[in-house]
Amino acid sequence: MVSSLSSGCLGSRPSCTDEGNWPPDVRVEETELAPGESGAFEIRVDGVTAFQFDPRLYQCGSTDAPVAFGDVDTEPSIDSQADSCPPIWLWDGCTRVTVTVPVRVAPDAEPGAYEYGFRIAEDIGERHSRDYERAITVAGN
Repeated sequence: MVSSLSSGCLGSRPSCTDEGNWPPDVRVEETELAPGESGAFEIRVDGVTAFQFDPRLYQCGSTDAPVAFGDVDTEPSIDSQADSCPPIWLWDGCTRVTVTVPVRVAPDAEPGAYEYGFRIAEDIGERHSRDYERAITVAGN
C-alpha cells in the first residue's frame, strides 16, 4: 500500500533560495508492505541541487537486512555523484527531482516501522540543507 505524505505542494517551477522559497516542497509516498513483499515509492522534491539517503535502509553492497532499498532511480538523471556510501546525488542547477525507491522486505522481517532518512540541499546563492525522517511499515501477517 502506498499513500502520499506532503510537506507542501509542488509549484509550477522548482524553488531554490534565490526565489526565497527554502525549504522546497517535498512529497513522500508512505509505504506498507508485508513480509516477503517488494514495492516502490516516490520522493518528489520541488527544487534541489543535492540528495542523499542515510545508511539505515540504503545499503551499499549486498545485505541481509530485513528491509532494504534496491537500485534507486532519479528523474531527471543526476549530473554527478559524490563517492560516498550512501552516495550524494548532484544536479548542476535548481532541479525538480523525483526519486523512485524500490523496497524489499525479507520473508522473516518483524512487523513494525523501519525508519530511514534523507537530506536535501541546494547551493544556489546561500547553501541550505534539510533532513527528513520517514518509515517503511511492515504489516503483520
